[in-house]
Amino acid sequence: MLQIPSLKPLKPINFNPIIKNNNRIDCCAFENPNIDKKVLIKRKIISKNQDINTFFNSVANTLFSNPDDIKNFSSLLKGGYISLSSNAYSNLNDPKSAIAINLDPKKSSAFHLAQLEDYIKNGFGVGINFSNFQDPVSKIKEINKYFKYREQSLLRPPAGIALLPVNHPKILDFIHLKDDRDYKNWCFDLSVIIDDDFLAKVDNNEDIILSDNSKISAKIIYSNLLTSMLNTGEPAIIFSNNKDYICDCCAAAELKENQGLKLAQTNLSKFYNPKTKTLNYNLLKYCANLLAKGFKNIAPDGFIGVLGYQELLDKIGYNYGENKANEILENCLKIIKKEVNSFGLKTAISPTGTISRLLKTTPSIEPNKDKPLDYFLELNTLAIAQKYTDGQISKTINLSPDSNIEDINKIIRYSKQQGIKGISVFKAQ
Repeated sequence: MLQIPSLKPLKPINFNPIIKNNNRIDCCAFENPNIDKKVLIKRKIISKNQDINTFFNSVANTLFSNPDDIKNFSSLLKGGYISLSSNAYSNLNDPKSAIAINLDPKKSSAFHLAQLEDYIKNGFGVGINFSNFQDPVSKIKEINKYFKYREQSLLRPPAGIALLPVNHPKILDFIHLKDDRDYKNWCFDLSVIIDDDFLAKVDNNEDIILSDNSKISAKIIYSNLLTSMLNTGEPAIIFSNNKDYICDCCAAAELKENQGLKLAQTNLSKFYNPKTKTLNYNLLKYCANLLAKGFKNIAPDGFIGVLGYQELLDKIGYNYGENKANEILENCLKIIKKEVNSFGLKTAISPTGTISRLLKTTPSIEPNKDKPLDYFLELNTLAIAQKYTDGQISKTINLSPDSNIEDINKIIRYSKQQGIKGISVFKAQ
C-alpha cells in the first residue's frame, strides 16, 4: 500500500491486509455501499420489489461454489468495488454485451437483417467489417435504417461500429458518410483501419494500392480523414495490420468472428481511504483476483476493465494527466492485468456508461468533462493505460472549439508513436 499525501511524492508504508480468518473479508470495509438499484430496475434486470442484496447473493452463487468466495464476492458487489456488465447481470449464461460479426455479401439483405435482428433484440451491440462489400456505404445505410426503425421498440437501442480498411476502393465515401452531422439518425460509429505503412506513405507522398488494384495518393486519403475527423468527429482510427479486423461496438477489444465481448469492471474509486490518505493496493489485488476467478467460470474469454478513475483522482486531489495521477493509474492497471491474465482473461477499457451509473461513479478512465483539458494529457493517460490493456481503450479525445487540422494530425501521430491501438476525437462547437 502507498501513502498518498496531497501534492507530495508517493511513499510506501507497511500494510496489514483486511483479509482475515479463513479468507473472509472484514465486513467493516463495506459499511457504505453506493449502488443505484434504479439502474437495474430500468434495465429490467431486477424487479422493483426485488431485494438487491438477494440478487447479488444469487450472482455470487452462480459464479462460485466455495462458501467463502461466495460471501466475499457478494460483499464486493454490494460495496460497489466490482461489477459485471449489465448484459452479464441480465443473462449469466451468456454474458456478452456486444458481438463481432462478418456479413456474407453473397447473402440477401433480408438474410443480413434477420441475422442482425437475432443480436439486437437481445441488446447486443455489433461490430462489422464491411471490406467484403463493393459498396459498403449503401450497405451501412441500409442496416442503419433498419436499426433506427427497431430503436423505439427495443429496451436497449441498437448500436454498431462499421469498420473499413484504408485500402478499400470506397474509402473516401466511407470517410464522409456523416458530413451532414445528423447524428440523431445514426446507430453506427465509423472506424478506419490503417496499417503501419500508411503514415509513412503519407510522409513520402506515395500511392497506396487499393484492394481492386487501383491506386490513390495516401495524402489524399489522409487529408480527407483529418478534415472529416475535425468537422464531424468521425471516423475513428484503428491501428492494425489486419484488414479483416473486427471488434465490439465500442472498439474496446479486437475479437474473432462471432465472438462476444464479455465484460466485468473494477471500481478504482473504492480503494482510496480519505481518512488515512492511503490507497489499498492489497485490496485491489484481492478484488481483481476474485473477480477474474469468478468471471472466468461464465466467460473464459472475457475481459476485465476499470471505472471510477476520475473519482479516485478527485478523492486524492490529483489532476488528470499529471505524472502522479499517471503513476497511480499505472500501478492499479499493472496489478489488475497480472491477476486477470493469471486466470486466462484479458483486460480492456470500455465506456461503462450503465455500470458507472449503477455504482454512482465516473465512467471508465474518462476525465471530468467540466474542466478544460489539454488533449496531450489525455493521450499520455491513454498511453499509460494501453501498456497494461490487452484489448483497446474505448475513449474519445474531446477537443476545444478552436482546434484545427494540425491538432488532429498531432493526435494521430502521437497515438501511433505511443502504441495506442485506437483513437477517436470530437470537437465541441
